[in-house]
Amino acid sequence: MLAALLWSLDGTFIRPKLYALPAGLVVFIEHGLGLIVLCPFIFLGWAKIKALGRKEWGAIAWVSVFGGLIGTLFITKAFFAAVNGEVTFATVVILQKLQPVFALILARLVLGEKLKKDFYLWAGLAIVAAYFLTFGKLVDPREIMITHQAALFAVIAAFAFGSSTVYGKGIVNKLDFGSTAALRFALTTVLAGGYVLFFGGFAALGQITPVQTKLFFLIVFSSGALAMFIYYYGLKKITASAATIFELAWPLSAVIFDYFLNRNVLNPVQIAASLALLFCFFRIVKK
Repeated sequence: MLAALLWSLDGTFIRPKLYALPAGLVVFIEHGLGLIVLCPFIFLGWAKIKALGRKEWGAIAWVSVFGGLIGTLFITKAFFAAVNGEVTFATVVILQKLQPVFALILARLVLGEKLKKDFYLWAGLAIVAAYFLTFGKLVDPREIMITHQAALFAVIAAFAFGSSTVYGKGIVNKLDFGSTAALRFALTTVLAGGYVLFFGGFAALGQITPVQTKLFFLIVFSSGALAMFIYYYGLKKITASAATIFELAWPLSAVIFDYFLNRNVLNPVQIAASLALLFCFFRIVKK
């Protein structure tokens, strides 16, 4: 939940301000800086890293490709499209809420997590509460621009992040959380660098402003390396199914930040949804 709080700070207040830069370059820089911070954990966990089998390396490759590169790249592209007015924020946010659905299905299929039926009841209610917390109303279907490419980007990102939760759980069962986060950032940096080199984008390095530089460092010590470090620490101790539901703290923390930073007050529907979401968290923890 703490990691989700940091991610909400990124998606709501930081990442949209980098829209003038190529999305691939943004992904490369944030992971490269994060790797510098996390690289000591590769040396500290080297003995266990060398002992990893093919299955574990496959899981590391999955979270790096999907959670690190594809997920971050496509959600960045989707948010940039919303900032530029090409698509509504509602389109991106609603479709991104498919993430826990993908994660719950894959947790059952890949990890074999067998949970009681009432878990899925509270999980479903949490997803609904997160929706109303985000929008505070029923969104007009006409606002959802499902045919725009940004909608596809949001769905791909939802699958990428959801599946990464599942495969990330498979890694932290065998490796410490610090080394897991470091390996993910290392491989993602290489992949993102190859993407930018192939599709172009390094030329924009000279266009980065001092303000944008500060935002990149803010990402590293909030929603980037720090959040992933915290997230894997928590994921080691709970199921992937529970983790993906607790990530719904994202909209809860986003509206809290919105109140303190922008003085936007919750409406009655959002207040009720906040209480409902917290109650769902409580029931899942208790179970």
